[in-house]
Amino acid sequence: MKLPICLILLALTASVIGQQTEPAVPTYTKNGRLVRITNLSGLSDCSARTAMGKVTSVDVNGGVARFQLQEKKESNDVEISLDRLSADDRGVIFKQLVRKKIKLRVAGYSCTPDAAISAFSIDRIY
Repeated sequence: MKLPICLILLALTASVIGQQTEPAVPTYTKNGRLVRITNLSGLSDCSARTAMGKVTSVDVNGGVARFQLQEKKESNDVEISLDRLSADDRGVIFKQLVRKKIKLRVAGYSCTPDAAISAFSIDRIY
């Protein structure tokens, strides 16, 4: 009786340890320009929010990047967790996608109306 319970417990523990977070999915154009990144964060219980505008400031601090989107008189703070990005995409994201004066659309989650948006996807707007 104890052996089946131990085997079940061992199997469940091994499956939990073996799970990995899914990587972010970049989308490139035919000429190699990064135009979209999705799956930057997992699901959340917080409310979904979107923002659109030109990037006015970018700050990278360890595994988190923060930037601000400005559209007319509205300003939104956005956070990106860089944990799901591959090493190649981390270098490209700040050269081609998230940089000053580029117009972006961001979808993500925010637990309070005044908090920064935790980005799930970032799209470049032309």
